[in-house]
Amino acid sequence: MDTQHVFSESFFSFKNGRNLILAIIAEVAIGLIVAGVIIWQQTHKVPPPPVNKVAVVTIPPPPPPPPPPPPKTPQPPVPNMPKPQPLTEVPPIPTPIPTPNAVPPPPPPPPPVPRPQVNMAAIEASFQEQLRACIQAMAIRHYPREAILAGSTGTVLVQFKYLNATISDASVKRSSGARSLDTAGLQAVLTARCPAPPEQFQGREFVFTIPIQYSLSGD
Repeated sequence: MDTQHVFSESFFSFKNGRNLILAIIAEVAIGLIVAGVIIWQQTHKVPPPPVNKVAVVTIPPPPPPPPPPPPKTPQPPVPNMPKPQPLTEVPPIPTPIPTPNAVPPPPPPPPPVPRPQVNMAAIEASFQEQLRACIQAMAIRHYPREAILAGSTGTVLVQFKYLNATISDASVKRSSGARSLDTAGLQAVLTARCPAPPEQFQGREFVFTIPIQYSLSGD
């Protein structure tokens, strides 16, 4: 019993001494670690964080607003003035340069005398009467013999075209009542020697209708 107790105390004492040694070692180790950290911090100082410099800018106050513009004075109405007419340029009259011993130019010819106005209707009526008298004389000279024997008389109305003293397209427009007189009237128109046309009728075609009278009394 005593031996067991002595052994227990010895074991307990040994155990406590071991724990003490471990505690001392741990404390020494912690102290070394702390000392190492302190030495490292002393040799490796962490630079302080950079300080952000704030620039202070002074903003000037805004300029005062400009004064309002003065009110516009209404312009007086401009009267409508008539537009000036452009001046017509008159070409300068050339001044003849006198030459020594120059022969004066001949005077200008007198202006032509205006021709009197011609009454064309009167000229046409006069010429138609000349044609009628010419054809009438031809008809009396060649009065048909059978009409004379039969005592036939009358007036035949003949129409024809006239161009530059040439007669064409003669026809009876109204019969005399006797065929021999109608035929003789057409023959007198085609064979009569007609007068030359007036100057105004040159190159113009006319259609004339004239009466041819056959009478045995000589009237």
